[in-house]
Amino acid sequence: MSDAPEWLTQLAAGSLEEVSEIGSEPLRVTSGRLVACDPLVFLTGADPFAREVPKGKHDVRVGELEGETAYAIVRFGKGKITKWEVARCPGEEDVEGWPGYGVDSGIGCFVDHDVVTKYAADEEALSAKVAAKLAEEGVDPTDVIAYHAALEEGRAELAGDDPLAALERSLSHQPVVSVELPGGNLVAFQSGVGDGVYASFWGLGARGKALALVTDFGLLGRPASAGAAEEDDDEPEDDELGALEKELGDELSLEDDLGDLRGLDALAAALGIQAEPEPETRQGPSPLFLQSRDLLKSWVKAEKIELEEGVNLDAFAEAFLEKLVSLSGQRRPGAHIAEWLLERAEVADVYASDDELEEDLRR
Repeated sequence: MSDAPEWLTQLAAGSLEEVSEIGSEPLRVTSGRLVACDPLVFLTGADPFAREVPKGKHDVRVGELEGETAYAIVRFGKGKITKWEVARCPGEEDVEGWPGYGVDSGIGCFVDHDVVTKYAADEEALSAKVAAKLAEEGVDPTDVIAYHAALEEGRAELAGDDPLAALERSLSHQPVVSVELPGGNLVAFQSGVGDGVYASFWGLGARGKALALVTDFGLLGRPASAGAAEEDDDEPEDDELGALEKELGDELSLEDDLGDLRGLDALAAALGIQAEPEPETRQGPSPLFLQSRDLLKSWVKAEKIELEEGVNLDAFAEAFLEKLVSLSGQRRPGAHIAEWLLERAEVADVYASDDELEEDLRR
């Protein structure tokens, strides 16, 4: 695999004519260590990239393609980019392919690691205060629904306005926004067409100095959609139907009489040809589904997780498999899975650590 998408060469040369760039307030970098993550879901546990960048205020822009965010870029200098390489966090040196960060809220961001550290410390302190308050009030932690509602109410009461709470609303009106947080700011943007795992790449100068960091949201360099090809293929069939309708005259209105039938099915119906029904094929569960279900069973048996009574394990395993697929290439999948499990109504509690879950996922 190449160390970067080919379209980045066009970006460096300024020849991405189909993309329009939109800027925001500068990103303030105080530690020299940048973080790219989903700010609404994974900010507190996000790791910085291994490569350090110059401290100071740096320009952030997003590239829009047909109303969607194709990439986000933060620039550190005005030199010529001669090479691109994938951005890795410490410990990812031997990871194959392009490691990226997971998005579950449809939003990505750039932020300095100092801000992340401060935000995580504040969140931990707030959680401790809320937990103490609920304990004093006698809220039963085993009543998951009531406790969660009281937890949210307590957080709102003690924390006041969350600076990140308005992100989704703000990004519905503009593609990139800056949010003030203790110790600095965070520049957020929509993540392409939504959730997924997105890699970032360093733009390097001739001497290997970092001149830019780009997060690729997967819209550039992909083949034309199959839907467009299907529409083109339908046109001759529509022409055939039109000619047939003209030949038959007013005695048969194909559009009215054939309903939702299209193409060869509609033509056969118009000519009175009875198509033979296709035989039903029965397919068993996929191997990946079986592995996902077995993993959940093993976690329950080993008391790593506890499920609510009466849970439909097959339905839960399907949702679990979808989550695992979305985390393909993700950093620290154990942490993401632990958060996801705790949010699921099927799960009563999670007793295993993030590291234990991650070890099982990587087997």
